[in-house]
Amino acid sequence: MPTKTDRIITSVYLTKEMCGQIDKLADREHISRNEQIRRFIEKGLTVDGYTKDIDFIAGIIRQEFTSVYHIEDIKAVMEQQTNRLAKMLMKSGKLDGAAFFLLIKVLMNMAHDGTEDEFDQMLNEAVTLGVDYMQKKDFQINSFLQDTDNLRRLADKL
Repeated sequence: MPTKTDRIITSVYLTKEMCGQIDKLADREHISRNEQIRRFIEKGLTVDGYTKDIDFIAGIIRQEFTSVYHIEDIKAVMEQQTNRLAKMLMKSGKLDGAAFFLLIKVLMNMAHDGTEDEFDQMLNEAVTLGVDYMQKKDFQINSFLQDTDNLRRLADKL
């Protein structure tokens, strides 16, 4: 606690509302209005000091982060991984395409009884259902595939 010689008397103008709020807080703490005001000032000065410290520390962290992880290095890794995923998707797409056309060939060999128009209609409806399936959201896929009654109805339409 500072001595009387260390203290400076100053005047501060407060609104009636501010003064009332300070008095309520002071009463709750069983301290004087002046002591409550001093506590607020000390708290404000401390917060300001912390803010400066936080800005200083954040600057150091930012500097360390950018010295260890260069943006260009991160971009290069991301590009490499993106290219890898794109190549995997291309392989999957090629395999899906091959399976699709193999299925068409098998069906053509097995479907001697139907007309060419019936086969074309069946193929068109299958492609439409495939496109509809691909447009479903991830959260819809499991329930769609587990609904065997619906899958049978869709297959019967073909």
